[in-house]
Amino acid sequence: MTQVEAVRLVGIMLVIFRRAASSAVVAQSSVHCARLATGIQLISRMGNKGGVAISMQINDSRICFVNSHMAAGSEELDKRNQDYREISQLRFDAINKSIFDHDVIFWLGDLNYRLETHNGFTNDDIRRLCSSPKTFRDMIAFDTLKQQQRDNQIFIGFNEPEVLNFRPSYKYDPGTSQWDSSEKSRCPAWCDRILWWCETGGQVVQTLYDSVEEITLSDHKPVRAVFQLTVRKIDKKKVEKIHEEAIREADKRINEALPQIWLSDSEIDFGDVYFFESCVRTITVKNTGKSKASFSFVALPNRPSISDSWLSVTPPSAHLKAGASCLLSLQVLVDKKTAWSVGGDGTLSDILVLRLDHGRDYFLPVCARYQHSVFGSSFVDIIRKEHSTNESQPILIDLGVKEPLTQVISAFVPVPLAMYRMVEYLRQFGVERIRFDDVSSHSEFIALRNALDRDTAQNLFEVCKSPFNVFNAFLRLLDSFKEEVIPRDMQRECLNAAGDAVRCWACVQKFPRENRDIFEYYVQFTRELLERNVDARSQLHVMADIVFRAEPAGDKLERALRLRFFETVIAFTKEVCVQEYAELISL
Repeated sequence: MTQVEAVRLVGIMLVIFRRAASSAVVAQSSVHCARLATGIQLISRMGNKGGVAISMQINDSRICFVNSHMAAGSEELDKRNQDYREISQLRFDAINKSIFDHDVIFWLGDLNYRLETHNGFTNDDIRRLCSSPKTFRDMIAFDTLKQQQRDNQIFIGFNEPEVLNFRPSYKYDPGTSQWDSSEKSRCPAWCDRILWWCETGGQVVQTLYDSVEEITLSDHKPVRAVFQLTVRKIDKKKVEKIHEEAIREADKRINEALPQIWLSDSEIDFGDVYFFESCVRTITVKNTGKSKASFSFVALPNRPSISDSWLSVTPPSAHLKAGASCLLSLQVLVDKKTAWSVGGDGTLSDILVLRLDHGRDYFLPVCARYQHSVFGSSFVDIIRKEHSTNESQPILIDLGVKEPLTQVISAFVPVPLAMYRMVEYLRQFGVERIRFDDVSSHSEFIALRNALDRDTAQNLFEVCKSPFNVFNAFLRLLDSFKEEVIPRDMQRECLNAAGDAVRCWACVQKFPRENRDIFEYYVQFTRELLERNVDARSQLHVMADIVFRAEPAGDKLERALRLRFFETVIAFTKEVCVQEYAELISL
């Protein structure tokens, strides 16, 4: 066996080998890699979810292999679907091809799709049924991946046996073949899958699909598959001869064989969309002509991509036989950079250009109305607006304590109310209960965002039971603000002062008032976090990166200085250092 290629994204790895005796031709120049990390994971999990892909040409067929690790958690179905759509956008820039610009795609990995648990069965019932050789195959009826495929949400056109002849591959006690006995007692699920897609439908035959129960190293069982793949091998002399004949025939038939397609919608209106909450619409494309039709989305002039960053299309290209049709999935996802740039009325608009090979262009207008959130906004604008409002009308929030039920927020709270509410929640319900190795819940983030944006007195504990998810949302809020907490033009001076408490706090006093208030509030909260949670120190690197708005994967020396500056201001109080600085200046 010889290695053809390998690609890795933190814990996600894909390696392609070939038999030394194989007669198949794989030119090394045809092998290319791509990778993508999905979602926003700020807490010690950078790159833990995403996908990697390898493109290669075997003889004269183009094959793509994709390995992905999607969002975990039984309640994260929408986030898994979103991960699939993001990974589907992977491109191999060197050859300007997408995943779907291949003859065959093999997509594998820990897709994390679970069994539907709202089916009348208890956890014990599901474990018993999944253990029995007579009944475990029947449980595929509750598999959410199959359900989402049938609903045309994900893996449209991909193949997998209807019935899986192996027990669910997750979750086991490591070192055993026993279901999870931990406190969380995870429900069994076929998380690990191997699917395939073929343009013509006749090139791939699956001869094996099972798990290896004897391997007990992990809480997953490895899954394997064997395929027989028919690839093209082109006789170039015959191709040249056929090509000449085809040109003559094409001249004859060109007028009667022009491609034609039909679109189910001439424009797409997504309606209201929200911060980091995906919204999906589908349209149908049908080949109404007499010949094969190929189309792809192309970029408008003076633009490098086919759409603005908030809009994606899956698949970006397709080939249709006469009379055939396909579904296109359009997704709107507003991230922080989009939120920073969108206008006050929230209007998002774009025009997709669908180009029919040897045919016309179709223009598809797309619009949405972004509902502004405290996430992705300017904290300067938020503070000034809230102070203006609070001077005329006090704000009440429910802190969830016994007496009193509500607390009046003064007009002089120096930070955005959303920050204050999350910090008060953590103080009341469990700074010490934050478990930094938990998996963040996208659904709880959405619920938190809604509660914060509606600006009501609703107790946050009613919408989020996990202190970790509130902490994660708190950091995400700081990371999403339009302005850096530490102004860009002050960052070098701060780094130069790292380790000297007097100089560090002297730098802070030069910040604009709103930046200074938020930074001091953040430092005070971090002190409380370190005092009450023994594991909190492991998060200081990330917390320092956020106020500098710096990428964790950047320069190691710079990152060390950011951490040292942050640790210095935490260790020494402002009052003492500012007084000492004033005395030095007066000497």
